[in-house]
Amino acid sequence: MRRLNQHRDEAGAIAVEFLLTIVMLIVVFMVMLQYAVKAHAQQIATAAAEEALAATSSYGATTADGENAAKTYLINLGPGLGNSTVKVTRTANTATVTVTGEVDQLIPFLPVTVSVHVEGPIERFVPTAADTP
Repeated sequence: MRRLNQHRDEAGAIAVEFLLTIVMLIVVFMVMLQYAVKAHAQQIATAAAEEALAATSSYGATTADGENAAKTYLINLGPGLGNSTVKVTRTANTATVTVTGEVDQLIPFLPVTVSVHVEGPIERFVPTAADTP
């Protein structure tokens, strides 16, 4: 009885495995790159929100001052946060700023947005005992 060759031909198997490995490495690299771009956009939004808060909460300032400060800051920083919106509110005691924007998209079909919300006290004049008659 003749013995059948039970070994399969595995020619080309390494090429397929290499291709699958490279594709997975590219996907992982793209996800890491998208995360880095998101972190950069988060820093841009945070910096713009803090600038707007400083402008809004200063003595005698308005919400328009804060919005202008944030928009100017976003323009001067350059790309990284697209379609950004700035919302500034001010009460008698606190100022609130929210900066929202879209992150540059590197991975198709994966839109990423960032939103930063900061608030702080309003600077106001408090007379001392020496200032009152």
